[in-house]
Amino acid sequence: MKLTKTPQEFVDESLLLLNARPSTTRITTSYHAATAGKGKLTLKTYDPVSGALVKFRTSKIAVVGRLVAGLNRLGRQQARVPEPAVTVAEAPSASGTSTPIPGQAAPPEAPKSKKKKKKGKS
Repeated sequence: MKLTKTPQEFVDESLLLLNARPSTTRITTSYHAATAGKGKLTLKTYDPVSGALVKFRTSKIAVVGRLVAGLNRLGRQQARVPEPAVTVAEAPSASGTSTPIPGQAAPPEAPKSKKKKKKGKS
């Protein structure tokens, strides 16, 4: 059993296990709620043939989003679906607006807000 310390380490180790035994490896998640609104999320990648187990636990909500993205990668690997191609978006220009895509209408401009003066001692 390998208890991983980071979400990235869990995803990397799980990918290795999935590559080695894609037909028998299983990924499971479990959540145990506590009384104070906090809970523990546990993820396991297990292969019953070899007995290999990769485990990760967390109670931090910020980590859960990273884990969901990692599970997406693991699911794609297990289903033998290729990773989508990543395209680099064009950076905004100096004026803060981006160049419109040909054939697409330009987005409407946001209304400018007026600042109110604070009343009180000067």
